[in-house]
Amino acid sequence: MPDSRLSSRHLLALGVGVLAISFAAPLIRLSEAPVLTIATVRLAIAAPPMLLLGAATGGARQWRGLTRGEWVLLGLSAVALATHFGFWVASLQRTSVVASVALVTMQPLFVALGGWAFLGELPRRGTLAGVAVATAGALLLVLPHAGDRGTLAGDAFALFGGVMGGCYILAGRGARRRLSTAAYAGAVYPATALLLLAALLVSGTPLAGHPREAYVAMALLALIPQLVGHNALNWALGSMPAAVVAVAILGEPIGAAAIAVPLLGETPRAIEVAGGAVVLFGVYLALRDARTLDAAPPEV
Repeated sequence: MPDSRLSSRHLLALGVGVLAISFAAPLIRLSEAPVLTIATVRLAIAAPPMLLLGAATGGARQWRGLTRGEWVLLGLSAVALATHFGFWVASLQRTSVVASVALVTMQPLFVALGGWAFLGELPRRGTLAGVAVATAGALLLVLPHAGDRGTLAGDAFALFGGVMGGCYILAGRGARRRLSTAAYAGAVYPATALLLLAALLVSGTPLAGHPREAYVAMALLALIPQLVGHNALNWALGSMPAAVVAVAILGEPIGAAAIAVPLLGETPRAIEVAGGAVVLFGVYLALRDARTLDAAPPEV
């Protein structure tokens, strides 16, 4: 049960986690390789440590106790996560960092809407207000891209990546009732890596032959946002309310935009900053009014 008192250690972990996941979008942009190559290498590097961590913390016993239906839900989670990563990487190759990250950060809203549509979880008025505000912010973000079909496609990919991130969380709800966070990630990440590898092989996308700098960026993508970032956030969740962590993660688009300025030379336009701020405020409204929050950080 999370402790309501926020210790300096857990606040530090939360800060490190948010900073680490903020590197995801800039590192994806630096990984000059095909979409499936970036997503596959990222998960292929991150999956083995997550599998070992899950097994070392009682995951093997928990996995043996899962029902067939729960394994199906884990499989659906992996499909959703693979799709999320694929579309988000594709988005960052077409639109700005701030637009892509702000749109994909709308995952909690899609969880709320999905819970309403498929699980009968009626959202509160604050949640609906958050959805409306975030939608207005999303329109502000895409407005400058109205004349550029390629950039609009990037915005759409980010939005769909957010939808699939929400599906990943919803599909995992059933299995997570009997799995620790480490055991859940230890099962889903390797399955996601295998799905991405299969898609890469079927599509004929080259895994080798890219610049050395691209592989360095992909390795850092797995190490910093995935392993350091997500594990720090999950550890912070051990003694922090999920609402605190969920709201803190809204700092990711701000961090990503700040990192993109020196690293990529990409300065966001004023209307993008305004749209991103409105999106984040809408997500904050929904999180503040949520009945329950999943004890897992959204995927980035």
